[in-house]
Amino acid sequence: EQKQLAKQDAAERNEIEGTFGKGKRHRGLGLIQACLQETSETVIALQFLVMNLERKLRLLFSLFFCHILKIDMTSRSAKIMV
Repeated sequence: EQKQLAKQDAAERNEIEGTFGKGKRHRGLGLIQACLQETSETVIALQFLVMNLERKLRLLFSLFFCHILKIDMTSRSAKIMV
């Protein structure tokens, strides 16, 4: 059980570190140079908020777009509904 718990913790850490790495590469999180630690943490938190909002907006836009074009996205291959 200890090994399984350690494996689960490592998987969660990898996911978080991967998201942080993506933010550093694509969103410029590596360029943050705030003087105070609180300021840096606030900027990082806001950046992750923006990343989450972008993902939700992308999903909302794709659902709206599919609804307008009447595309069924429930199956693996998208089908145009007539």
